[in-house]
Amino acid sequence: MISGVVLLLFVAVALYYCWPRPKSFFLDVTTDYLEVTTDLDTQIVWDISEATLCVPGAREETDGNRTLERNECAGLFVRHALENVELDWPDNVTLLLRSGPNRMLEILIRLEAEQSIEINGVSATAESLLRIPGRSLDLNGGLGLSGDLVLGQTAEHGTLKMLQKGRYETREKPFFRSNALLVDSGSFAMGDAVAIEPAGGEDRISSYAFLTFDEPRGDGTAPFRVIATSPESLSRLRLERARANPSYIEPNWSQRIANDPLAIGIATLLSLLATFLGVLNNLFRR
Repeated sequence: MISGVVLLLFVAVALYYCWPRPKSFFLDVTTDYLEVTTDLDTQIVWDISEATLCVPGAREETDGNRTLERNECAGLFVRHALENVELDWPDNVTLLLRSGPNRMLEILIRLEAEQSIEINGVSATAESLLRIPGRSLDLNGGLGLSGDLVLGQTAEHGTLKMLQKGRYETREKPFFRSNALLVDSGSFAMGDAVAIEPAGGEDRISSYAFLTFDEPRGDGTAPFRVIATSPESLSRLRLERARANPSYIEPNWSQRIANDPLAIGIATLLSLLATFLGVLNNLFRR
């Protein structure tokens, strides 16, 4: 009878720690490249003092209130000088952010073929390029982003903009408890591409990221420092590396037990109970 109770307790504990749990991720990454597909977060509005918008089309100068350099927009682009930009990205726009020369943030805007968005009265079509100088970011401390995030790109031949280094933390809230526990942590290597993706039935996970410039290099370029967090959900980290299949980072039962004080206490009690039962069994056999 007692051994049956112990077996049931063991099964209950095993199920408790093996069952998938909602989790949240924290990422601290230095990278020259990231992608975000925006969501409907209406609380993030960029206030930018100055920027240049390069729109595909016949190459020409546009009237503006400041002089544009000849090389600000390469190729067949129309150049628009923007000042005092208030930008609220609409839903489902893919932005490719990369570091440019002289602490320049370059954003390639990916849209459907017939889609466009308006930036300070200028219609930005697919493959438009928004260039924001670092001094505009410095005035606000950085920029917020919300949506599906991909940090870095794999280190294939010819890839110049990629993740340099970073780390992650995984927190889970155990069932029937209020406090989230740190159950896993680790680091990323140069050339990794990292994304937070659903592990359950959700279509997408909207994460939040805050972007600033890191210390500049000798050539004047500066990578981004990105702090990203995800909401509690059934999720995982997808890690891609050059010429390798994607791998996934999510805690297992052993990590949950090793980082849970309650589990350590339960294991101690079960060990003591097993010892006590062994003593009782020997006594009854005499």
